[in-house]
Amino acid sequence: MALSGTRRAAGTFALAALFCCAAQAQVSSGDVPKQVHLVVDGNRLLASNVRFSRFDELKLEGRERVQKTAVGEAVIIVITNQRLIAYGVVSGWRSVDRAAGEQIESVSAEDYAGLIVTSQRLLNFNGESGVWGERDRRASQ
Repeated sequence: MALSGTRRAAGTFALAALFCCAAQAQVSSGDVPKQVHLVVDGNRLLASNVRFSRFDELKLEGRERVQKTAVGEAVIIVITNQRLIAYGVVSGWRSVDRAAGEQIESVSAEDYAGLIVTSQRLLNFNGESGVWGERDRRASQ
């Protein structure tokens, strides 16, 4: 049985509306324009901040070495042998010390958010506010 033109159009409209709503519920990094780039230059980290047309510099300590990096659209994460460092396009450079014996398991950066999973804790960084969030991974007794 063939659908009439009106029924077919109504069905197509309903599918399009459903697809549109589902697409809006899944916000991806495609919605945030690229605003930062990372340059590692010897003992300096340079954040190219396209949003504010500037370069922000952070000097590493004497024996500090970059181990891993991740760059999102508006956030940068840098792991060194001494610190966990983040840069937000609005907030600038922020860092926290690494714990003794802490091993890095994963590092990611997307949109304004950075995430670091270590052997001891979970850390997130908000590139707009410049605030670190932290949670201990040890099992509660």
